[in-house]
Amino acid sequence: MATAASHSPSYQSAAQLDACSDPISSIRVNHLAKVPVFPKSGIATIVRVLYASIDPIDYKLLSIPWPVPRLVVGSSPIIPGTSYVGRVCKTTHPGLEVGDIVWGKHTASTKFGTCASFTLISGDQGIVKIPSEWTPGRGIDEFAGAGVVALTALQTLQAGQATGGNVFINGGSGGVGTFTVQMAKHCFNCARVVVSCSGANADFVKSLGADEVVDYRSCGNEGLSGWLSEWSRQTGEMFDVIIDNVGSDPNVYWQCHHYLKAAGSRYVQVGGGMDFGSFAMLAKKMLWPTVIGGGKRKFQFLATQTKQEDFQLIGRWMAEGKIKTVIEDDNRFGLADVGKAYMKLDSGRIRGKIIIQIDANNE
Repeated sequence: MATAASHSPSYQSAAQLDACSDPISSIRVNHLAKVPVFPKSGIATIVRVLYASIDPIDYKLLSIPWPVPRLVVGSSPIIPGTSYVGRVCKTTHPGLEVGDIVWGKHTASTKFGTCASFTLISGDQGIVKIPSEWTPGRGIDEFAGAGVVALTALQTLQAGQATGGNVFINGGSGGVGTFTVQMAKHCFNCARVVVSCSGANADFVKSLGADEVVDYRSCGNEGLSGWLSEWSRQTGEMFDVIIDNVGSDPNVYWQCHHYLKAAGSRYVQVGGGMDFGSFAMLAKKMLWPTVIGGGKRKFQFLATQTKQEDFQLIGRWMAEGKIKTVIEDDNRFGLADVGKAYMKLDSGRIRGKIIIQIDANNE
């Protein structure tokens, strides 16, 4: 097995926040934060983080009333961030050596996230090497942006058995959505990719591979489900799979029998709120029987699983140029501005991913 050959300090620079009603307001940078302790047994890797990316779950989970955050993540302060790209500093992973450039995500919510100089990756599923075919002209920060969202996009399309079919993607301009659109068209070879987003993002989403775009703000009184019903009536086609990255409009599911095929189709939801009403609606979709007014198509809420082989597949597609992480210039922040980055993320007006530069000098 690979063994430690590089010294990691006891203290580091890290963004920290607290579990409270407004976690974003508590964000600060601590230059004397403790480095996670390397375990005495099992497979683990200390990574010197070069770039990290942020996701809504980082702060939304911490805003749930006590004791949920304490039980799931741990006590405050908490270092946010799940996805990363960096250099191996210390490892017992049999496939890695000190100095390797690696990427991936934490397998579960953790007190010691990736918005820090160092992060501890437990096990062998949430960490892989950058593919040897990676083009030097493209920044490795793309891998930091891919961890959570590319994995989610891949697994929703796999769950929906989307290969070659007609797919509707609800929410196509965010982190998960941009990867779902690209994978649907360029990796799963979907026949028709229809995507919802704001009108301002229509051309952008089409550039990623969407065949048709609907502005969810301009669907009329019957909303998005009404537009989809009319689309099906006019085209004479129905969808084989619906990927719901938003989850805020329950009628998209309740009415989907008008535009989602009866046989072999899937409605896969991955997005949704963290409040009681959202959880109740999700339970209703999953459990309410059709015979007493429930949904008429198969519904699945996807819980993403961290899989090494999925990261390797995503990395290969990225190296081949089939997919990319969308990182706009004004979505790059330094560690000192993590609070501003999360405020922008919380605004909902984001295309692609927000990247946090931690230690790019060590690339």
